[in-house]
Amino acid sequence: MFSRPTPWLKTVINALLFQACWLACVLGGDRWAFAALLLLLAVHAGWLLARQEFSRELAIVLPVISAGISFDSLLLYVGWLGFSQHTSAVIPFWLMVLWLAFACTLRHSLAGLIRRRWLALLLAGLGAPWSYYLGSRLSTIQVGAPGLSAISLFWALLLIWVSGRLQQSTQDLLND
Repeated sequence: MFSRPTPWLKTVINALLFQACWLACVLGGDRWAFAALLLLLAVHAGWLLARQEFSRELAIVLPVISAGISFDSLLLYVGWLGFSQHTSAVIPFWLMVLWLAFACTLRHSLAGLIRRRWLALLLAGLGAPWSYYLGSRLSTIQVGAPGLSAISLFWALLLIWVSGRLQQSTQDLLND
């Protein structure tokens, strides 16, 4: 009934899906995060099943969400990141979903940028703190200058690692 989307269309859908998840999670918190998660998993899993690429995807997604959730929880613990009406030692569910949504862009809509390390650094140094700052203006998240600086550094290291993994994955595909 439907034809398969082209690679360009998949890239656009992946980017738009991330933006929709970001808005749902930041504006709706935990209330909207579950719906965002279901949509993200349905679309993304469908593509991966069609291409049989779960193992390559998980090799990037699992370490990124684990590191991201751990780092943001550390920032929460030291008081550099805060959430109104949140008393848990780990970050809220909606931010965990947002980490998953971001990780699902790394081999898709962001892959071309992240494979170039200087662009990965630029994205990390400017984009990540800006995203957290904007989130603080739109929702119940609180983050100050120390948190934004730590976020910039963490994301730089994370995206350099991802860049190396993507380059290695591409090289492995060429050698197969």
